[in-house]
Amino acid sequence: MKTVWRVFAYLKRYPWLAAGTLGCAIIGTLMVIVFPAVTKRIIDDVVRLHHPEKLLPLVLLAALAFVFQHTFNALRILLNNIFEQKVIFDLRSDLYSHIQLLPLRWFDNRATGDLMTRVLEDVNAVERVLIDGIEQGVVAILQVLIVIAVMFYFNAKLALLALTPFPFLIAGALTYTLTAHRRYRLQRRAASAMNALLHDNLSGVRQIKSFVRENEEHARFNRVSDQLRHATLVVMRVWAMYSPSMSMLEAFGAVVVLAFGSHAVLTGAMQIGDLVAFLMLTAFLYDPASRLHQLNQLVQAGRAAGERVFEILDEPIEPGWVDKKTSAPVAGDIRYEDVTFSYTEGLPALNHVSFHAPPGATIALVGATGAGKSTLVNLLVRFYEFSSGEIYVDGKPIQEYGLRALREAIGVVTQESFLFNGSIRENLLMGKPGATEVELWRAADAANARGFIERLPDGLESVVGERGVKLSVGEKQRLSIGRALLKDPPILI
Repeated sequence: MKTVWRVFAYLKRYPWLAAGTLGCAIIGTLMVIVFPAVTKRIIDDVVRLHHPEKLLPLVLLAALAFVFQHTFNALRILLNNIFEQKVIFDLRSDLYSHIQLLPLRWFDNRATGDLMTRVLEDVNAVERVLIDGIEQGVVAILQVLIVIAVMFYFNAKLALLALTPFPFLIAGALTYTLTAHRRYRLQRRAASAMNALLHDNLSGVRQIKSFVRENEEHARFNRVSDQLRHATLVVMRVWAMYSPSMSMLEAFGAVVVLAFGSHAVLTGAMQIGDLVAFLMLTAFLYDPASRLHQLNQLVQAGRAAGERVFEILDEPIEPGWVDKKTSAPVAGDIRYEDVTFSYTEGLPALNHVSFHAPPGATIALVGATGAGKSTLVNLLVRFYEFSSGEIYVDGKPIQEYGLRALREAIGVVTQESFLFNGSIRENLLMGKPGATEVELWRAADAANARGFIERLPDGLESVVGERGVKLSVGEKQRLSIGRALLKDPPILI
């Protein structure tokens, strides 16, 4: 239940919406008891005792209660929708913000498709299940409590008989909760694996086509999809055994009330109007009870999704995001002293490396593939934390700089030119948001990109496509260089 309580922490941010939703739920639920009371009066007073003059006021009272009930239910649904969308916006925003602050090493062991599933599908599941489930659960519990109180007011013995199935319903719900939760986690994991595979295949569609791997990848997708199908069927099998059992217990309770109530009417211990009203109350009692055990199914799915969301929120962020007093590097003097680093413990990628890059110098790192050139750069911008030694920028250890200040002073053009699915202008402006038109074209000139930009029909407004797919490799590289030059950092890699 820890996940549910963590969702409650988000709900507490909007107390007035929560109070309004709850207030409407209480008023709407109270209207339920009017219908059995009116029915009893119509049968006992209007029909049995022949008082037709009482019929119209009673019918009007029932109609008024009906209008009140549906008005407040509509208002409850509206407020709850506003409430849940605010909460889900906050949860998804917190999740995305946290993901951006996680260290690069964490991403090395995560599939992009899995992360997308958590941000989109799992958060949506929390909305559909936990938040809706909490709201509907509160309404159902309120109705059960109110109806039980009215039942005892009408007839305490019949009320106790109506409650006979409840211990078994509670035991069944607990059993289902323990049984289903683990299976829902496996289902969410299988769905995430399928999304991860789909993301990989769509991203690598050119490679699949060039190596003629369509049939093999289709077969692999079907295998993963079949695992999801199996995991879903396991969940549904548990529900298929649980749900009819609960419905049977509720039906048993209704039959017991009908049998004993009919006997009471025949012996004169109870009026027919009381029995009809009590049977209506029994229906009003078991209907929310039935909804509660259906909600239990949804809550288990929501818990599994919520755990996957909060699992990421519990991951520690990159060290260094806390603001530090040391100002950003200005000169760009870089010194590595006896730096050692390992991606995997015991297998150093860099071993006691030292060198000095003074301000204004152009330094080339030369070496065989896998020698550690990219690793040296990754350590400078603190994508990874080195194992031993020290790296200085402007004479200060890089740990003394806040990550934002350090990275703002460094411009990086990576080997793989990554462009976002937007316009050329938007991609360039990542280097310096708010740059003027003159600055944009100056950076384009410096990167030798003006020529191809001007040849495009929309110039700077031309959309480059996902990962810059509409541009050639060389054009993407030029834009990446222009983006870094527009930033005009003291250190350019």
